[in-house]
Amino acid sequence: MTALGQPPPGAARVPHPLQPDPLQPDPVLAARATSLLTGITQRIGQVLARVTDIGAAAESIAAAIQAAGPPLRRDDFSPLRPLVAELLRAHAGLAAGAGIVLAPGTLADAPRCIEWWWADQQAQVSQLHVDLDPESAEFYDYTTTEWYREPERTGQPSVAGPYVDFICTREYTFTLSVPIRIAGRFIGVAGADILAAQVERLVLPGLAGLGRTAVLVSGHGRVIASNTATILPGTALAGTALAGTALAGTTLPGQPLGASLVPVAGPGDGPAGSLLPWTLLTVPAG
Repeated sequence: MTALGQPPPGAARVPHPLQPDPLQPDPVLAARATSLLTGITQRIGQVLARVTDIGAAAESIAAAIQAAGPPLRRDDFSPLRPLVAELLRAHAGLAAGAGIVLAPGTLADAPRCIEWWWADQQAQVSQLHVDLDPESAEFYDYTTTEWYREPERTGQPSVAGPYVDFICTREYTFTLSVPIRIAGRFIGVAGADILAAQVERLVLPGLAGLGRTAVLVSGHGRVIASNTATILPGTALAGTALAGTALAGTTLPGQPLGASLVPVAGPGDGPAGSLLPWTLLTVPAG
């Protein structure tokens, strides 16, 4: 027997025809959420466009040297430094580092190579120095990172993170990367680091304006930003899958049992939506 007015267990929920379905986002809310997600996607897309230019310049350099005959050397890529510096100046406060990382064995004078520069809070650009000696206790094997492996595997741009970057920024970071190829052969990546805190700063006003608890999450369900102190950036939300509608029913920390989040904007929404597998979640209308 069921309580008066309640459907039996397992019965499909049918909203009243004169009442809005609380699990369906309000059209105005959905439009504002999509605009917010599109805006930050476009900002990051501008950085990615610069990274793509750096990668194309690296490919041109490598192809010209290869055609001329001599093996590639580290200094051959020195013409990229002004492009990297310009990226960091143009996107100061958002992009914290940029450069190229070459596959082992690409250069004749360096077994491994990271040509990377980072900008401090005063926009001063410095070269990053990393221990690339496999025999060293501090050896940094960049070939194991997501931002390196994904472009190598797919031949497509990648957005890795957020993750704690212990090598460069020492903060929660996203890394944008694109493959560098010669005649179809992968020889490394061009990339840029974006601070997660800056992404959070850019989206927080829009999240606050949605009028209800809202959370921006990565494709792996890790929180990028939220408008509630109960869900902090970097939190991995329980019950999340990859992206889109698979996030429906995500557990909401600090809320009563059964409280959940539903997606109101996600990958594919807006003109630049294919760049980032991010989803904006909110509490359904009560």
